[in-house]
Order: sequence, then structure tokens, then C-alpha cells
Amino acid sequence: MKKKKKKAGLALSFTRLEEEFKNRAPLAKHFADELTRQIQELLDANSVPLSFPIQQRVKTWASLSEKLERKVLKLESLKDLDDLVGLRLILQFKRGAAEVCRLIEQNFKVLKKYDTSDRLSTDQFGYSSTHLVVELPDSWLAVPSFNQMKGWRAEIQVRTTAQHIWAAASHTLQYKQEESVPDPVRRAIHRVSALLETVDLEFERLLEQRESYRSEAGQVAPDATLNVDLLENLLDNLLPERNKDPGKEPYAELLSDLAEFKILDRKRLTELVKKHLPAALGAEKLELEALQKNPDEIRIRSSPERQASGIFFTHTGLTRGCLKSAFGKEVVNAYLARRPSERV
Repeated sequence: MKKKKKKAGLALSFTRLEEEFKNRAPLAKHFADELTRQIQELLDANSVPLSFPIQQRVKTWASLSEKLERKVLKLESLKDLDDLVGLRLILQFKRGAAEVCRLIEQNFKVLKKYDTSDRLSTDQFGYSSTHLVVELPDSWLAVPSFNQMKGWRAEIQVRTTAQHIWAAASHTLQYKQEESVPDPVRRAIHRVSALLETVDLEFERLLEQRESYRSEAGQVAPDATLNVDLLENLLDNLLPERNKDPGKEPYAELLSDLAEFKILDRKRLTELVKKHLPAALGAEKLELEALQKNPDEIRIRSSPERQASGIFFTHTGLTRGCLKSAFGKEVVNAYLARRPSERV
């Protein structure tokens, strides 16, 4: 009799939750979309690049009901689920993943945070990922479009590209746990896991060496050959800070442009910019004036936000403007027309 009552109660609970799911699924999708949009804006504002666009999903009822039955979860409402809504952020480097976690903790109400690698002993393998269960902060709930999402939770996974490779491969192979791996291939799996972990460590070492070089870039000899890091350092010191488009300046492409006109070292670049920057800034002023006269004209080379701030050219654009002043606008434009250009 007790078993029948228990099964009847479980069926009643499932029926109620399924009805709630049907009614609230659109709101859950809206919550996932808004959370994705807000986090993307947060990343953009802090110049944190992702390896891939933010991944999001809302659990299907089939997946949810299977989980409820398997884990015998007792829920009063779907809002009590930590992972009805899930987001995944894949970063290029470990420091990027740490920065994203910091930003999420600063801007959202974090209910739980854990790293899956903490479950593993030193001689075990497994995928590593930081998970944060969040709710919207109280300050956001004052906005009408967010108020209806009060109490809704989402699980955000944060991992590096190398960690994602392991997670995706182990999911396909169904080798999520060591016990599921056949003995003959266990050594190979350990080796792959170690290699991917080494990738993240070596990337961190590379970034540290790059930062060390950049900190000393201002002390290099005048005849030092330009490279992308030295080029960025010099332009940061020679050009107005507000014109820089962080994380989006195509320095490698600009390096090729400068080489075409024999601007190959620190001294020549410094002389070029100091002599011709006034002309480049004058060209920027003319572009902005033309835009004011024809506000509907499409300017694919500069974003509306930058234009509204009185900025038209990026650091790359100003440097190319210096080249045009020095070597002739027609000559430089003819060269640029021979190959695709990313931005100005």
C-alpha cells in the first residue's frame, strides 16, 4: 500500500511539474537569452575573448523527467533546479577562465561554485571545468523585463579550449570516469589527458613571457625590427588612447602594411607617426564632419558607438593615415585595394 501511495505521489508530482514546464518553458528560454546577452556585454566591456560563442540550452522535458526519476529529486517548482538553464563559456587561456569567474561573481548572485577537477586524485584523469550556479542580482530585478525571472537559477560552466576538447572527446568515447575505460586503452587516455593539461600550462608560460617582453619593449634599440608586440607597445605610446580598439586591432596585418613601405624598425615608425599624425587626425575630423552631414550614410569602417564618441579611426586606421600622408593617398589606397583589409 505504501509503495502504491509513493508511486501515485511521484506521478502526481511529475504531472504537476510537466504542466509547469509547458507553461514556463518560454520564460526559461527568455531567461537563457537574456543571461547570454548580459554576460556577452560584460565580456565585451572587459575585453575578454571567447574561443567560441556562448553556448546555451534549456533542458527538455524528456531530459528533465529522466533526471528527476533517476535521482529521485523532490521539487516544489522548476525554479528550484540548478541547471534547467545552462550556459557554457569556453576561454582561450586559464587566466581568461579565472577572469570570467571573477566577473560572474561580481555581477551575479552566486549560489554555488565548484571545480570538477577537485573530485579527482593526483593519479586520476577527468574533465576539468568550473561550475557556477547563479541567480540575477536584486538590483537587476527592479527592471521590469528581469522582474519575472526572480528566483530563476542557471548553471554556468567555464572552461578553457583544451578542457573543452577533453570534455567533448570523453563524452563521445563515454570515458568520463576511469572505471569506464578498458584496461588496454587506459594508458593512452592518461597520456591524452596529461597533454591537454600541459597545453593550458604552456599557454600560461607563453603569456608570461610575452608580458615580460612587452614590459621591456620601450627599452629596445631604435633599430629593433618591428613585431606585433613591439608595434602595439609603440602605437600605445604614440597615438591617442581613445582611438584604440582593444582586442580588435589587426597588428599582424598592419605590420605587413608598414613593411610594404619599408617601415621596418622602431625608429622609422616613430618618425612616421610623429611627423604625420596631425594629418591622420585631420582626416579623421573630415570623416566625422562628413558623417554629421550625411548621418544615414553607412560607414562600415567604424562602429556607431565610436562615432558617437567622436572617434572614427582605430590605431590601425591612424597609422595607415600616416602612411597616406607620407607616401600619397592614391599610392597607399592602391596597395590596400590589392588585398582584403579587416578594419581601419
